[in-house]
Amino acid sequence: MKVIYNRQSLKTSFYAGMGSWKGVTSTLGFVDYRSAAPTRNNLIQCFQNKNLETLVENLSAHIGEFCDLIRSKKGQDVDGIVLFRLLALYIVTDVLWGERKTLLSEESRRTPLFLRRFHAFSSYNATKSFIPGFDLYVRLFGTAKWKQLRQDCSDMDITAKEALKRWDEEGNRRDRDVLSMLRSMDDAEEKGARLPSDHIPAYMVEMLAAGSSTTSHTATFACWQLTRHPEAAKRLQQELFDQFPGEIQERKLMDLPYLDAVLRETMRLMPMIPGPLERYLPKDVTVDGIKVPAGVIASTAARDQGRLPNVYPEPGQWRPERWLNATEEMHLHWTPFGFGSRACPGSNLAMTELKYMIGILLRKFRVLEPRETAHRKASLDLWDVFVSSERSGQCWLRFEEIEPQK
Repeated sequence: MKVIYNRQSLKTSFYAGMGSWKGVTSTLGFVDYRSAAPTRNNLIQCFQNKNLETLVENLSAHIGEFCDLIRSKKGQDVDGIVLFRLLALYIVTDVLWGERKTLLSEESRRTPLFLRRFHAFSSYNATKSFIPGFDLYVRLFGTAKWKQLRQDCSDMDITAKEALKRWDEEGNRRDRDVLSMLRSMDDAEEKGARLPSDHIPAYMVEMLAAGSSTTSHTATFACWQLTRHPEAAKRLQQELFDQFPGEIQERKLMDLPYLDAVLRETMRLMPMIPGPLERYLPKDVTVDGIKVPAGVIASTAARDQGRLPNVYPEPGQWRPERWLNATEEMHLHWTPFGFGSRACPGSNLAMTELKYMIGILLRKFRVLEPRETAHRKASLDLWDVFVSSERSGQCWLRFEEIEPQK
């Protein structure tokens, strides 16, 4: 892994396609480390612990609104994929550029326009990056469904520009969101190194995609696993009750060992990006006695690394307690955020979001299997290199409010 993902490794053409939008290459799309380093290093600096308190200070309010939405469902079966995606997007738009518009208030049977555009951006961009000429084919010969998906993907530009306009008009959020921090850092750079203003919407969309999918799906899958492992759910809720007999003190959620274990185990077994992260080998490497020359495309996959039986005994079993006495090997092979010099710069923020989301929610609610037999599934499939989910794209859950302790 150290050879494949070092700073001399070049990404494959897939990334150049996936990380390029309307002629702008963003952090994901730079195939070499040096080109990606400026914006990447700025993001890492934004998400350091010293800045997280500023970035996530409104997190509990967002999750409180989410709890009100769950409460309004009164024990109905809900699609966790949709609800957690709305919550994640609500959180990340606030964290990234101080968005005040409440996505959760738009939750209904009809998919909000913003969510529809975001889904189109994620799925259509990935598809056209995998298949050369796909975009041209859809434009000329595509069905109405595919042309609409293409248009919705393109319209993410409208969403980003409208958000940027609101941000510019308010102009009073210095140091209170990621965009403010990035612009402040950008002003300190030499003029030639600054991010052009017309490139900012593309970076906003990239950060939006990277900052929401991992958290929303992981939160959904963690809840799904807890419905099938009631003893683990009981243990987690006992930890939350013991730590917070009364009011929740959010910052303490970062140091709860079993909550951390539940999330790590979920991401080990069901990583959001389970498939290969390809690179051109920068030098020859010998694997199991076979010499592989420089220039060959090589990769690892989070799904495979997380299921090594010599590292994780009974790797197919979801057992959070394994992380309570984790070995160095376990941490080394836990790669849901990638590995090495191009690992996800927002992993620190993602783990903070997840601990707040799951900790606050499950201090107030029990998560249960859905009532409807048709909503119950035996397993979730890892059926795409970029998606861990049911083939239907849904994951049904049910929440029951916990009576306040006397």
